[in-house]
Amino acid sequence: MNYETTKELLEVIDQYIENANITISIENEDWKGKKYESDFVTIDEKNNVGFEVFDNEIIVFYFTDHCHFEDYSSDLEDGDDDYIKRAKDFIVRLFENKIKYIQIYRGKKLASEKYYIIYSENNEEQIGGTWWGLERILNPFAKKTEKTTIYQYNKVNGCFDKE
Repeated sequence: MNYETTKELLEVIDQYIENANITISIENEDWKGKKYESDFVTIDEKNNVGFEVFDNEIIVFYFTDHCHFEDYSSDLEDGDDDYIKRAKDFIVRLFENKIKYIQIYRGKKLASEKYYIIYSENNEEQIGGTWWGLERILNPFAKKTEKTTIYQYNKVNGCFDKE
């Protein structure tokens, strides 16, 4: 591993991932084919869940979305946790709670996606989402439909399962 932070993130979710088929890549390529160093950790390959650690940033990816954690683009306010602590908290919440994934279609085309963490009290927190309106030609008159899938991490199988 290139970074101590990678070890810290793995330790914080250790109780969940004992049966997971974890892979770690330390030499990676960007979308242009340029090589760079990071720790790219895949925990659940089937569902694209894991994280990537750089010297000053962590990207947690899950299903079709991701979340960046860094402190270089803005100053921390008093009492705010640093980016490593925020990433640890987020990844633990992914493994401890149910994840609601909503796909919204216009006709047969995917128009948007939303992700929520469902807490034990049935409170929800939106953690991500994508709107595809500018990238795809969507018919505004097409019937709007919604598909919801709930995922929960299964410690025994080492992956996120659909409910």
